[in-house]
Amino acid sequence: MSDHRDDLVLDGLVREELEWAPHVDATNITVHVRDGIVTLGGFVASYAEKKAAERAVWHVRGVLGLAQDIEVRLNREARHSDEEIAHRIASILRWDARIPEGRIQVKVEAGVVTLIGAVDWRYQKEDVEARVQPLAGVVAIKNEIVVRPPRGASNIHDAVRRALARHAEIDASRITVVTQGGEVTLAGEVRSLAARRIAENAAWSATGVENVIDRMRVVP
Repeated sequence: MSDHRDDLVLDGLVREELEWAPHVDATNITVHVRDGIVTLGGFVASYAEKKAAERAVWHVRGVLGLAQDIEVRLNREARHSDEEIAHRIASILRWDARIPEGRIQVKVEAGVVTLIGAVDWRYQKEDVEARVQPLAGVVAIKNEIVVRPPRGASNIHDAVRRALARHAEIDASRITVVTQGGEVTLAGEVRSLAARRIAENAAWSATGVENVIDRMRVVP
């Protein structure tokens, strides 16, 4: 557990990172740090900016966890009808060759986008959300897309271990891997939130993985 002085130092580092981040206007973002856990509050002008603030905090050394409570308050010119947002998303997905055609459905309600469907790979699920994030009028995204990889994958455990070992940003020896069917559970320690996300993405890159359970702890 960190003491009060550690939290004050971390608070300053997080605020500095937010001010430095090129895609974030930190003017109305609040920061609270307790025992290494950072809570972001306040408001920003777009959902893309909210996600950019989150990514900025991941890379700050000493952050053990992140609670994201930033509100998206759209400017008048950024407001669009749900129907218009849905049409724009459908058009984007239709022209993206990386996303399986006809397998993603979109629902928009009060600017909240819900993505539904099934894809073969985790990166496809993330690609869909990444394409939606910058759109004007979007205030939140619920990504309910399911990953259903092609059958036939073998020895998922070894594939995940090799994927972890390939990344210089993480110490694979500190991470344990347990597999059951297409489900992978990661436990152990990583040095930052960014490393934790890298480890999770590495596990998703193995053929046959349907779900990843993250039980890793951040220990700087």
